[in-house]
Amino acid sequence: MFLTLAAAVLAAFASSARAAVPGDFDVVRVNGTAIRQSEVLDRLWKRYGSQTLEEMVDELLLRQAATSKKISAADAEVDRRFARLQAQFGSKELLVSQLEQAGTTVAKVKEDLADEIVRERLVVETKGLKIGDDELKKAFDANKDKLGKPEAVHLRHILAKNEAEANELAAKIKGGADFTVLAREKSLAASGKAAGGDYGFVSRGMLPPEIDAVAFGLNPGEIKIVAGPRGQHLLQAVEKRPSSPAVFAEVKDDLREMLLAEKIKDASGPFLLELRRKADIKTPGQPKPEAKKK
Repeated sequence: MFLTLAAAVLAAFASSARAAVPGDFDVVRVNGTAIRQSEVLDRLWKRYGSQTLEEMVDELLLRQAATSKKISAADAEVDRRFARLQAQFGSKELLVSQLEQAGTTVAKVKEDLADEIVRERLVVETKGLKIGDDELKKAFDANKDKLGKPEAVHLRHILAKNEAEANELAAKIKGGADFTVLAREKSLAASGKAAGGDYGFVSRGMLPPEIDAVAFGLNPGEIKIVAGPRGQHLLQAVEKRPSSPAVFAEVKDDLREMLLAEKIKDASGPFLLELRRKADIKTPGQPKPEAKKK
């Protein structure tokens, strides 16, 4: 039924797009020939319209279901998930810098996190999902090796334009200059401007191979310069953290959340199908079904 609906809307849109569109304008002219805004929208709709419409219907159905059950996202839970996201970037400044490059904001990310929490709670409460203690312990025993803390290094970084500048900066830092200040002033990397070059703790595989190998060979306080395609990488290790085995009491909350997330993922598809079957979904002007004659 839903694909029929999408096809009907698609046909209606394509038909209207070919007609005169109020406020339509030339997006670009190529050798005097115009490409109109309506033509661009028409092509975008034909290429992505059905998928986008399906996603929007899903979102609306979930939002309506959550509202009917009075489910909302607590600010504390939104902040907790944002803090976890921030920890992956080492600092809030670095995260904000990456978000700006992606054309979004902290407020929009928190809004998306709130929507995610509401959707998860809706499925959990409707389907009665939970993780029992026996299930949790079994998962821990099966994944103990993967749940431990990996070897990590607290790393600082400045991207210099050439070897001479990198050597000059290294000499200043060894002479007592503030690494953070120099990174903000001189680094060509976004992390320099946003977080003073502080990457926080990184584990193996998180950095480009040429940097990764050197970073984990540094002693705390040691500085090395590595050539790269964009310039010279000045690296300083602040602290090294050895790998450590997983402890059940320390990881059980995160593990429970991971297992629950898997159940939510498995249950979400069937749950959405149920919502669609019960929903009144139709296009404007769609003829009403004729009443059966007695």
